[in-house]
Amino acid sequence: MRKIVPILALIAAFSVTPVRAEEGAATIKVDPSIPLKPVAVPITENGKLVNYVFLSIKIMLSPKADLFRLVSQEPYYRDALVRAGHRQNLGVPGDPNRVDEKLVKAVLMREVASFVDPRMIASIEIVRQDPKKRVARTVPAKP
Repeated sequence: MRKIVPILALIAAFSVTPVRAEEGAATIKVDPSIPLKPVAVPITENGKLVNYVFLSIKIMLSPKADLFRLVSQEPYYRDALVRAGHRQNLGVPGDPNRVDEKLVKAVLMREVASFVDPRMIASIEIVRQDPKKRVARTVPAKP
């Protein structure tokens, strides 16, 4: 047992040695954005529900934004988007498998402005769109 103790102490000393950056000091980078958990947006045609599209969205914040306060409001952003999706169709007309990205960004920015200063948001990025099911297009695609 006495022979193992110095070896364990040596292993412990090397495992807690801090890693240094190239300049000699450790740095931490904070991503000034809020990734939203996937949001199911309803797609309707002629007033009838035809599909859901799951959106992964990233809200990019301005340098002046209070990151910790805005990140804690992440559920409110998702709720605002779902409520807006029930008030109006956010889908591409004729394609129930996709959302109109420009419309979604504008609607989300408008809805978020009701409880967050709009100057705190630099941009909104739709990272991914996944339809719940593949539905045939009702209007042929434009070339």
